[in-house]
Amino acid sequence: MSGDVVDRLVRELSAAAEAAAGIAGTAPGGARIVEPGPDGRWYLVALEGPAFLCLRADLEPEESLARVDEVARACLLLESAEALIDAQALRALAPAAAALDPWSADMQVAYDALVRAAEAAAHLADWADDPQRAVASLVALDDAIGRQDRARAAYASFVGATEPLVGRQDSLDADLVRALGAAENAAAAAGLADALRSVLAGGMEQIGEGADEITALHVTPLQ
Repeated sequence: MSGDVVDRLVRELSAAAEAAAGIAGTAPGGARIVEPGPDGRWYLVALEGPAFLCLRADLEPEESLARVDEVARACLLLESAEALIDAQALRALAPAAAALDPWSADMQVAYDALVRAAEAAAHLADWADDPQRAVASLVALDDAIGRQDRARAAYASFVGATEPLVGRQDSLDADLVRALGAAENAAAAAGLADALRSVLAGGMEQIGEGADEITALHVTPLQ
């Protein structure tokens, strides 16, 4: 099934790039399928120049400035999120949790919380690796934010449950201390220290500036 999805998306993107090149008379670069909301699909194509062309689902140029701005913002927001989500780092939390198994009976609440965090992190990694990420969908972004929220909540429970251990580290098994440190480092590398929603919100000014540049460089008139 995933192979069929990939083939369909490749054909769709190739058709959009070819249509954009024919309209603009210049070579296309990258193309992205964009869904700013639950209804509607556009194609944002980068062209030599640099220049851009936003196509409707019928592969005709979008004429609305407001719509192109919306499509550009959605595309840039998804790209920002994707840059922050490291699937490999997210999956590395599972072995870090497994390394605490020898002490799980003595710290059951903390261990269970970290296992939940690792499972939620793996679900976020699955999101990042899904071929559907070729589609810049704000609905899909909401899903990713929810997955990260669940991973962060579980990890926060782990941190709270292990807090009493901080004051008596000197009396703990050295291997346990190392395993706890490795779990903390893995969670940080997985991006669980900061809420994805908040990080993206902090970058909205830059995203707006990028959208302005795209609309300014649009090869067909906008109104």
